[in-house]
Amino acid sequence: MKKIVLSLIAASAAMLAGTGTASAQNFDWVESFSWGPKAGLNVSTMSNTDWDAKVSFTAGMFAQVRTADWFALSMDVLYSRQGGIDKRTVANTDLKDKIKTEYLNVPLLANFYVTRGLALKTGVQVGFCLGARQVVKTNGVTTKHGIAGDFHTADVSIPVGISYDLGRLVLDARYNFGVSHAMKTTSSRNNVFQLTAGIRF
Repeated sequence: MKKIVLSLIAASAAMLAGTGTASAQNFDWVESFSWGPKAGLNVSTMSNTDWDAKVSFTAGMFAQVRTADWFALSMDVLYSRQGGIDKRTVANTDLKDKIKTEYLNVPLLANFYVTRGLALKTGVQVGFCLGARQVVKTNGVTTKHGIAGDFHTADVSIPVGISYDLGRLVLDARYNFGVSHAMKTTSSRNNVFQLTAGIRF
């Protein structure tokens, strides 16, 4: 999963770099401080498991201070749905076990501008678990259980990715590598690929 995501990010960066210089003169660039809403999708997994990826969404606000043509600091406050899906057969019974977690994530990122609009970014993200549920589907019968007590309140990850400014529209692709253990009883970490679009004011 990680290799596929990182390959997609690298390919996107190469494509955007090729178009960024030619089109930069057409954009109405914002001032050094900017902010706005953003939303998009998550593709989340948990390490040290054989679970499938879970697709969900994220939304929130971002702010950025651009201190030079080549550098900016940014911070997001994002509501993020994460987790994973475990499909298996036990005693001739088909099980679909879905872990649904909710986080408030606050990433602080350093943005290094390769062209005027294209930035490579990395930093640190602190997340706060707002809730967790286990949804089990057994031969068509669904049961739900609250499992927030199984998760640590705080979660730390390292975001790595790219963003591109299309005037006021900002496209962002990043992968959050989990650093801390998400659950209290296992060594699983949250790993999340995130693709968002934002409006810059």
